[in-house]
Parts: sequence; structure tokens; C-alpha cells
Amino acid sequence: MKKKTKLLIRDAFFSTLLSCLLILLLALLLSLRFFNPLHKAFTDFSFLDVFYSESFQGTDKINPQIILVNVGDSDRSAIAKGLQAILKEDPRTVGVDIIFKERKDNVQADSLLASLLVNDSVVTSFNIVEDIEEHNHPYFGNNENAGYVNFNFDEDVTVIREFIGHDARGNRERLSFANQITKHALKEKWQSLNYNEKLRKSQVIKFQGAYDAFIHMDLDDIKESSNPVFKDKIVILGYLGSPTGYEKDILDKYFTPLNQYSTGRSDADMFGTTIHANIINMLITKDFMLKISNFWLAVITFLVMFFSTMFYMKINRKYKVSYRTRKRIYQFITCVFVLLFSFWLFRLDVVLKPSLIIVGIILAGSYFKYYKHLTRYLKTKSNRKWKTYLK
Repeated sequence: MKKKTKLLIRDAFFSTLLSCLLILLLALLLSLRFFNPLHKAFTDFSFLDVFYSESFQGTDKINPQIILVNVGDSDRSAIAKGLQAILKEDPRTVGVDIIFKERKDNVQADSLLASLLVNDSVVTSFNIVEDIEEHNHPYFGNNENAGYVNFNFDEDVTVIREFIGHDARGNRERLSFANQITKHALKEKWQSLNYNEKLRKSQVIKFQGAYDAFIHMDLDDIKESSNPVFKDKIVILGYLGSPTGYEKDILDKYFTPLNQYSTGRSDADMFGTTIHANIINMLITKDFMLKISNFWLAVITFLVMFFSTMFYMKINRKYKVSYRTRKRIYQFITCVFVLLFSFWLFRLDVVLKPSLIIVGIILAGSYFKYYKHLTRYLKTKSNRKWKTYLK
């Protein structure tokens, strides 16, 4: 290997290390409370969201095993009667995405609800707020098939892209609402899928669509029929707007990558019940997305920065006049390639977040000049002559 090439590789390596250190310091700075709004803006944005919202057209593969029932503004009496009618048809599992925190004056309705919510086919829900569980009122009994409705436990996350299906904080094992429904529906098959361990880590949600991607109906539409609608089905009772799917209704609604406004979102786009349905569909069909871990993302970013820095150093030495133009052309082409490559992987259900890599490519072109100044300083201050590829 030629001497110049060795120096180029060494200088590019040390320059990349310096750039990574500066990026790390910048990230730490942005994490400070003073810069929290800016940090939140970055965490709420993803290039993959743009791809998702612009190219997603829904799916024709509606899972007929999952039925959504919108409770809307129905009172407890209507909810109890609807749940009773559903259970009469012997469904596989009924998830109730409603928390009855208090008792009401209608004793008859609450009494009927209390008897239904402890049914073996029912999965109830609870919320976790600052490690405190918010369950149904004790009057409604203790359903062992309860699951938490939190998608994750990071309060700074606004856009729901991932979920945690198993929480073991406080030395207590708790399953998410979607995971608990899947466990109940699959019975002994659930154990063989090893979801108890797999879902301890955050998983990317593979969205199939909004509420209309599933069989759905209003609570008032449930009628006794000779042809059972809910038999052997997974039924989820929850809020889907009033009326169903009303866009301006923001109750129990979240931002997701399917939002039609990929930037400058104005309204949340998906009800929590529908997000649970997407997760359940993903778990039942074992249709997961592979997320490149932060470790490998850091390794890939470092390598891309390293080779980019080699290129920057080479053209900086060879082209003094046109260096900046060549650098920008390279950055544009490389960043577009990274984006297209990440989109291609996304279509293959592999999630490679391109933001860090793109930032690394751009900042490496700016930060290597600090290494250049450092080598000049070492040349003047060191007793030994510091050899470098840079002029």
C-alpha cells in the first residue's frame, strides 16, 4: 500500500472519530431541557414517515378474524347489552378497550357489565401513568386477562411507530392489551411463538390501514341473527369516533406514519383501538418488520462517514477551486441513494432509519476541517513532525 494511501486511511479514520465526538456532543446539547422543543421536533420526524404517508395505499388483505366495534357515545347500558350479544355468539376473544374508572348511577347496567367483564373470553384494559396502573373500578372485578393500552412509555413520543408488548418494570410481568388479546386468541400456540421474550423489546408496527382496513360496525348495528357474525372471531370494543371515523374527532387518537400530512401534521389520524388492531394482526400473522438496531446503525453510519471523509480529503487535496462544488454533488447523490436504499429495504420489511446516516455524511464534510486545523497545530507544537495526507 502506498504511503499516501496509508496516510489517507489514517487521517480519515481519526477525522471520523473526531466528527463522531462532535456529533455526540451536539446530541447531548440538544437533549438539554433548553433545547427540548428542537429535540422533540427531530424525534417526531422520520424520512420513513414521508415514504409511508405518500406511498401507502392500504391493503386488500383484510383480516376477517378481527372485528372492530365502535362504542361511540353509547352509555354503559348500551355497551353492556352489546357486549352481552357478542359473547352469546361465542367469539374467540373480546377485547374491551374502555376503562370504567368509576361506578355510575345506573346500578343495573354496572351490574351487567361487572358480570360480563370477568368472562373468560374477555380481555380488559388498563393504563400505566408514571408506573401507576389505572384499572376498572374494583366493582367490575379483577380480570386476569387484562393488558395495558400504552404503546410505549416514552412521554416525548408523539408519532406511534413502535410498541412494547411486554413490560417487566417494578419486577412485575405485564402484557400489553394487543399482546394479551393475541395470547388469549392463540392459546397454546402463543407460547411456541416466544412472544413473551420477543416483545420485551420495542417492535416496529406494521400498519395495514385505518379502521376501514378491518371489518367494523357500530354498537347499534349488533342484532341477533341466525348467522353468527362474531363466532370464533377476535372482537375489539373501543372508540372509533362519533360518528365512526370522524376526522376531526381527536378523542383517543394518535399520530401515525399513515398521516396524509407527512410534515406539519394538523390532526391525529388513527384511533387507539385501530392501532391495537394493527398490532394484533401483525402478531397473529407473525408479519414483523426487522428493525436495524442502534448498534448496527451506528456502525453503518461510522463506515459511511469514514469513506465519505476519505473522499472529501482526496478531492480537497486534488481540486482546490472546485472542491466545494464536488463535495456538494457527492453529498446530494449519496444522500439520495441512502434514502432510496432505506425505502427499498422498508418495502422488504427492514427498517433502516436514514436520518443519522445522512447527518453523518453532511457533517463529515464540514467537520474534517477541524481535523485539518488540528494536524496543523500538531505540526507547529510537536517536536516530532506530524505526517498527514492533508496539505
